[in-house]
Amino acid sequence: MALDNVYKALFFLQSTAFLLFILYYFQQSDIIRAPAVMRKSPCICLHNHTRTIRMPPCKELLLRGRLSNCTWGDISSRPGVMLLTSTNLAFLDMTMNMLESIKRTRVCVNTTIIAEDEKVYEYLWKRAEGDPGVWVVKTSSGYINSKEILRRNPKQYYEMMNKRQAYILTYLEQGWEILFTDTDTFWFRDPFPFFEGNFDISLIDSANPFGVRNRQSNFCAGFVYFKPTSATLQFVQTWIQSMKTYGWMRSDQTVMNGLLYWDKPVHIDIKPLDTNIFPWGPKFYNLLAKKANYSTVVMHAASIRGHAAKVASFKSSNMWLINATSQELLHIS
Repeated sequence: MALDNVYKALFFLQSTAFLLFILYYFQQSDIIRAPAVMRKSPCICLHNHTRTIRMPPCKELLLRGRLSNCTWGDISSRPGVMLLTSTNLAFLDMTMNMLESIKRTRVCVNTTIIAEDEKVYEYLWKRAEGDPGVWVVKTSSGYINSKEILRRNPKQYYEMMNKRQAYILTYLEQGWEILFTDTDTFWFRDPFPFFEGNFDISLIDSANPFGVRNRQSNFCAGFVYFKPTSATLQFVQTWIQSMKTYGWMRSDQTVMNGLLYWDKPVHIDIKPLDTNIFPWGPKFYNLLAKKANYSTVVMHAASIRGHAAKVASFKSSNMWLINATSQELLHIS
């Protein structure tokens, strides 16, 4: 009888000690506990990346955007790189055509669109809602006319074109690598592998395909890759200040070419793009007519003047992917 009581007492002490150990174990913050059931997380695509404030709840990370057809995982695989453009209502259809061509290449990149008027902002914001690949923001420098602004109205035209360098500088100062593009581009392949290596900016020279700077150089400001180097930052700052000096009445491209030629304020290391695979409008259609065997990466409809002419050119080569005008797109939405 006495022996039984001893056994009971020992069992009670052992049980109490075990319970105290369990309580102590779960109170320790530095102990990592295995989950009761191992389940595959929908966030597995981002296990090597830090989530940002713009990321949705974990369950939404694998959803694809309507405009980009990209997931958060796709976008996070190209960190620190931004595709930047700006548009107004007159070029909404052109913008949508460009975005559709990008989607068909399956290129996924953080795309920021600066909306230059209220109508285009409202439309694009609704279309891009929930899309991890497309971010639409209002211009910070005042809305412009929603109609097409023609070159024969130089004051309004240059005021619109010369706003873009401030957008570029804003994101460069945040450490982004930026591919700035006009909306009248059509993408056939992924251009980003061509922007690898050490340089400040990368762009085409329509007068000299080898990128040697001289008085005849005509570097194009409508499709440029910027790296956030010290030289690039100084260059863009001087670019902006120089255009202000000219009263915003000289084109951004003219000012840019002058600065590059004279190495002001510093020498810029340029990586030239091959104009056979990054052609501007007339060269692209000239190569097409000759049936030249070049695998185009991105075509920029520069030197094809006016919205109507650009659309007609795209349609002639089966590169117009939008079955609606800008005004019709507004009504469809």
